[in-house]
Amino acid sequence: MVFILSLVPVLLATAIFAVAGQKLPARSTAVYLTTALTCAALLAAAGGHLLSAPASTGSVAHLILPLGLPWLGAHFRLDTLAALFLLIINLGGLGASIYGLGYARHESVPDRVLPFFAAFLAAMNMVLLAADAFTFLLSWEFMSLVSWALVMAHHRTEGNSRAGYVYLLMASFGTLCLLLAFGLLAGGSADYDFATLRSHQLEPALAA
Repeated sequence: MVFILSLVPVLLATAIFAVAGQKLPARSTAVYLTTALTCAALLAAAGGHLLSAPASTGSVAHLILPLGLPWLGAHFRLDTLAALFLLIINLGGLGASIYGLGYARHESVPDRVLPFFAAFLAAMNMVLLAADAFTFLLSWEFMSLVSWALVMAHHRTEGNSRAGYVYLLMASFGTLCLLLAFGLLAGGSADYDFATLRSHQLEPALAA
């Protein structure tokens, strides 16, 4: 769990490097190579978690960091389902990174792709590991924004701008629905970690 979480800052640092190292000739290669290696490490870690988990009960790892809301912290959880989706996400990230190593030579606007690609991978992994409403929504919104930036990378291409605006509208609506859902689940409680939310008994009307 700690190893997997430690790889997310690597992806975020790669995004920062993609912005700061604009004048470096091998910047694209360095970014895609780093994301490929990081995704491969995440694949191995998620696969190891799945293989080591008991077949009947699975394996669950928890971690709380002193971040986010002062009374809540940032909760992270790795279970069998999260590990499975980590495999799927990072397998796609690895494939896209390998493809990017060759495609980068033909990309006309790398500054609009490189930082957001690495940031997108970091955000997707954070969404899967988040175990409280605040951390999840923060990761979700970050993922939505960098996804929108990737869609708009070639905004002058016909249809791309409209697709970007439609995506942003849908993502905003989805975030509002999540806010409403978490608020209903929390009720009058100030605890927004998922374990507490699961333990709450909803009114029959809300449960329906």
